[in-house]
Amino acid sequence: MPAAAGKISLDLFIMANSPGEISGWVAPLVRELRIKTGKIRITIVIPPCQYASGEELELGNAVGADRCVGFSGLKKIISESRRASEKRLMLHIGGDTAYSVLASKRLRCPLWVYSSSPRWKFFVDRYYFSDKKYAERFERKKIRPEKYTVIGNMALDSVALTETEAETREYLGIGPNTPVLACLTGSRPLEYTEATVLFTSVARMVTERFPEMEVVFPIAPTVREDLLKNALSAAGIGWVGESRVREIDLGGGGTAAVVRDRTLEVLNCSRLALAVPGTSNLQAAALYIPYIMTLPFDRSDEFPLGGLLGLAPLWLPGFRKFKRAYVRRLNERTPCISLPNIMAGKMIAPELRGNFDAGLVARMAIGMLESPEQLKKISRDFWELTHERGASARLAGDIDAFSQKT
Repeated sequence: MPAAAGKISLDLFIMANSPGEISGWVAPLVRELRIKTGKIRITIVIPPCQYASGEELELGNAVGADRCVGFSGLKKIISESRRASEKRLMLHIGGDTAYSVLASKRLRCPLWVYSSSPRWKFFVDRYYFSDKKYAERFERKKIRPEKYTVIGNMALDSVALTETEAETREYLGIGPNTPVLACLTGSRPLEYTEATVLFTSVARMVTERFPEMEVVFPIAPTVREDLLKNALSAAGIGWVGESRVREIDLGGGGTAAVVRDRTLEVLNCSRLALAVPGTSNLQAAALYIPYIMTLPFDRSDEFPLGGLLGLAPLWLPGFRKFKRAYVRRLNERTPCISLPNIMAGKMIAPELRGNFDAGLVARMAIGMLESPEQLKKISRDFWELTHERGASARLAGDIDAFSQKT
């Protein structure tokens, strides 16, 4: 819903850089802002970023903001906003904070940052972060306590089901007691093309052990089906049907449904999920659904990385080999990369990272499915970690209060 007609009390600019951030962080915040006030004009800004999927502008326009622009398109808007009389505020949620610093300076407005890292402290007016354990970082940087606020994880607020489990099962044609395996393949082409091929092989082995299991691939809105079909075809995997529920051929007469825009609803029906790293991990945890996170290193030289390494071209002599070695070293030094595990500070959901085949993933999935107590324990741990919600409402309240200050 766009801003209400009449005088705008605040021109709010939100910097976010990936489909996961837009759907997981920005969308619930926009929803709360529209509840609290209709007098805020919201602009989503997509900065240049090596983590992007290429479909962010389309997704940004679908979450209730007034407009969504790339960073290069911000120049004209800045000129218009500076000529207007309303207040302005820059809110950084994702991407390189330097872009938000630059934009806030050009807009001549305060900069608020939602991040657990106290970077650019001389340019940031206020920090927000998800967990009190990060406060120590701000204390070490000698940032005053009144300059930061713990509000919780906004991505948890994005977990809002649009239909009941029974309605989802009816849509998919799945019986009320049939177990479901969800395959969460990510939003970037490298992720979903590779993961769909891997998870199809895993699903084939899982359904051989559990013939009653239904497999569903809930794909992200940004997924290009032509790329997906080409990847499956190259791997010798068939694509069946062109209806609203498409299917992947698992072999042996079995198929897996492919549906768009129903990730949460499919998760809500699932006994177990297979996932790539990303916001979907946190969404699964928020629905208390156990999952296995997988990150194969087959194409680790193509992984997006921060800093100069992420900007360096792969054609540089020896760079592919160097990047693969760097990723391996980084992996060895990183205890967890799945968001719920990072939040918990321990391994709740299993992570498979490195060089492995579909058989290893399938054996782990079968072992978990054969152990109801293990699945229940993971679900209980997820409940402890994610049951508190409301971060988006807290931040929206502060933004609304700022808009009303004279």
